[in-house]
Amino acid sequence: MATFDDSQRVFQYDKGELRKIASVIRKMGDEAKEQARSVTGGLVDFVVGEIRSAARNYPRPRQATRIADGIKISKSSVVGEFGIGFASQKFSGGATTQLREGRPATNAILAGVEFGSNNLKQFLARTPKFGSKGSEGYFIWPTMRRVQPDIIKKWENSFSQVIEKWDD
Repeated sequence: MATFDDSQRVFQYDKGELRKIASVIRKMGDEAKEQARSVTGGLVDFVVGEIRSAARNYPRPRQATRIADGIKISKSSVVGEFGIGFASQKFSGGATTQLREGRPATNAILAGVEFGSNNLKQFLARTPKFGSKGSEGYFIWPTMRRVQPDIIKKWENSFSQVIEKWDD
């Protein structure tokens, strides 16, 4: 079961729980793994849809929508994974949707679009701090924080049904 850390407003599993889940997944047969992929695939599709919707409501939607539309979902994952920000996603002028923070400056724009910048005018203002590390974000992280409690609950319920059926 995931725990909730109110100071950081983040849900997380401890490493022992994750090892147990991974162990059960490794022992499952192909049919059970396919069921797990189906369950997590639906949840990931939902999260990605919510991120794409949030990107369309971003104050400057062209960049955000392009980043969100480029999300790649791992169809082989039994725990639900997706990737965002790729070198192959190019804008005119050479910018990519990769995540690159700090110096030296690069043509990667994901961090600037998601978190803003106080120094670069092509991005919105930097978002406020979030917890002890990082920033709030504009559309990816706020969306993930908003849907995370429901997604974790659905994942745990669905996955325990798969495990019950196949854990003999």
